[in-house]
Amino acid sequence: MNAPETPTVVVVDDDEAIRYALQKKLTRFGLKIVSLDKAEDALFLLKNPESAVDLVVTDIKLRKMDGIELLRHINILERPVPVLIITGQGNIEDAIRALRYGARDFIRKPFDINEVASIVRRILRSEQEKQLASAFGKYIRSERRSYVIPVDPTVIDVMSYELTRNLMPFGLCNYTASENVALALQEAISNAMFHGNLEIDSAVRAERGIKGFNEEIEARRTDERYRDRTVRIQYDLNPEYVEYVIEDDGPGFNYNALPDPRDQQNFFKDSGRGILIIRIHMDEISWSERGNAIRMRKYRIDAKSAQH
Repeated sequence: MNAPETPTVVVVDDDEAIRYALQKKLTRFGLKIVSLDKAEDALFLLKNPESAVDLVVTDIKLRKMDGIELLRHINILERPVPVLIITGQGNIEDAIRALRYGARDFIRKPFDINEVASIVRRILRSEQEKQLASAFGKYIRSERRSYVIPVDPTVIDVMSYELTRNLMPFGLCNYTASENVALALQEAISNAMFHGNLEIDSAVRAERGIKGFNEEIEARRTDERYRDRTVRIQYDLNPEYVEYVIEDDGPGFNYNALPDPRDQQNFFKDSGRGILIIRIHMDEISWSERGNAIRMRKYRIDAKSAQH
């Protein structure tokens, strides 16, 4: 049995003393540390297909490319790696921004080096567990599941991950296609929750902006007319395709009357944006007669190519 590879952590900070302290501490835990003073060098390393990086620890304030920009570049790589952000005392806005862009966690200067080491080990352990779980996807022959979820915006991303995590190891599609399916799911579940169950018209966002739209969501979630409604999701993965059926308790809608979002006049409108994303990333979509359930199907990439 091969010994597990030593995890590699890239530390990016223009303060040499901080880099040295982190390298000294983390090396004691058996980690390989790459110490860099520029985000550009870190990005160059991450783009090298022969390099194997497990975690990036970066300061937000750097000389040229800052930590937020580095984080954004990392997120669009074919294989993103987790990022731990270091921020100055009082820069909570930067920390919040980093979390919104996908940072796993943040630490503030001056920091306790033992706390940093603990966070690094927790993130690496979480990644290893996720990889082990994903590896079992290759043993799947078929999979069917069903869920009933409340109107809760915090579960949307979790559900989209749970419903797509086996697509790539199963061999249905590649990483990019899997991420695209997850995006389509996020849109479909959001539509079911907000437009279906809560009956919020797209015009609310156009008139009141995203803040007003979110306020309306929170107000209706506690309204007795809507609060007990749920979203039902059926998931079917087999060697030919993956299929999702997402159904809400709302009154439904006339899907035949949807404006074509590909039309130049409608392209930048919020209404229909989710449907456009679903149409782009899924191979087949259809609605129930009432319009309160959508069926989405993605065919196996190689099988689909062979049909053309």
